Amino acid sequence: MLKEKTSSATRNRLIQPFSMDTAFVACIERGLLEKQALLLFESIRRYTGRFRNCPIYALSPREGHSISASARSRLDELGVVYIDEILNTDCPEYGSANRVAAAAYVEQKHPHDILVILDSDTLFLREPDEVLLLPDVDVALRPVGVKGMCTSGPTDPFDAYWRELCRCCGVDYDQIPWTESFADRCRIKASYNAGLVIVRGHKGIMHRWSDFFFTSVRQQLRPYAHDRRFRTGAGWVDSAASRLWGSNQAALSLAIWSTTRNVKELEPIYNYQLTLHDLIARRLRKRIFPNLVHVHYHWLLHDRTAKNPLFDRSGPLSAEQRVWLSSAVNGDQGSTDASVIPRFY
Repeated sequence: MLKEKTSSATRNRLIQPFSMDTAFVACIERGLLEKQALLLFESIRRYTGRFRNCPIYALSPREGHSISASARSRLDELGVVYIDEILNTDCPEYGSANRVAAAAYVEQKHPHDILVILDSDTLFLREPDEVLLLPDVDVALRPVGVKGMCTSGPTDPFDAYWRELCRCCGVDYDQIPWTESFADRCRIKASYNAGLVIVRGHKGIMHRWSDFFFTSVRQQLRPYAHDRRFRTGAGWVDSAASRLWGSNQAALSLAIWSTTRNVKELEPIYNYQLTLHDLIARRLRKRIFPNLVHVHYHWLLHDRTAKNPLFDRSGPLSAEQRVWLSSAVNGDQGSTDASVIPRFY
C-alpha cells in the first residue's frame, strides 16, 4: 500500500538511534556526467547532515566511458568508492540502463541496509530524513512528473506495452496499483522517477529491476515504435535509445510491486523536477519550492541560456549554497571552501 507521510518528530521517535547502514549510488562517465556526478557527491558531503559520511559508490558501467584522472583524484578527495567495471552490455546506447546495472551490482557486491540510488544530475540541499525508512516501508520514491509512456488503462496507446512487460516479467498487471503523475496529474499505473530511489538492500529489488529490464530489452520490448528527439540531463537523445525511454522506470515499478506492498511516495521536496517547475500548480510550488531537500535539475545548471528557477530569491538555496553552486557550475568547483566537507577517511 502507499504510505502516508510521517513528521520528522515521529520519525525520530521511531528510529532511534541512527544506526542504519546507508550508502549512496550514482553513475559517473567522462564528459558532462563527470561534472554532474562530482557536484552531486560534493552536495552529499556538504548538505546531508548525519548522512554526509555515508559510503558513496560511483560507477562507470559502460565500456569506453572511464573518467579522467582529475575526476578520479576528486573522487579520492571526497572519499567516493570508484568502480570502473563493464556492467551494461545489453543496451549501452541507453544511458539510463547504467543506473539499473549499477544499482543491482552494488546491492549484490556491497551490501547495505539502505541504498539511495541517484541520477547524476541531482543535488542534495538539506538533510534527507526520509532516507531512514520507517519499519513498515521498504521503498520510498516519487511518481513520474508527467504521464509520458505510462498507461492510464485499456484504451491507452501504451497499455499494450505495459501488459507485454508484465507478461515478460511474470508480474500480474492488476497487481500494479494506480497513482497520479505529479505535474500533469494523470491517473496512471504506478511508475516512478528513478532519479531518487531509497530501498532496503536485503529485499533484492535492485537485482529484480535489472533482471526485468534487461530481459525486456533482450525480448525487443520498446514503449515507442519510432525514434524521437528530446533533451535530457546528459544531453540530446535522438537515436534508437529514444524508443526505450521510460522503460527502465516501468521495470522498476514491476520489480517493486512484485516484491513488496510497503511503498511510500515521497513528498515533492524530494526529486523535484526542475524542468517541470512552471507546470506545477502555483500554490503548491510556493509551498514546497523553498524547502527542497533534493532537486533533479536535468540540464538547467549547464545551459546558461535557460531560465533556472533554482537561483530565484524565493528559491531553496541558502546564501552559502548560492555561492558554492555558482562557483561550481562556472568551472571553479575546486576553489569552493573545503572546510565544510568533513574528513571522513
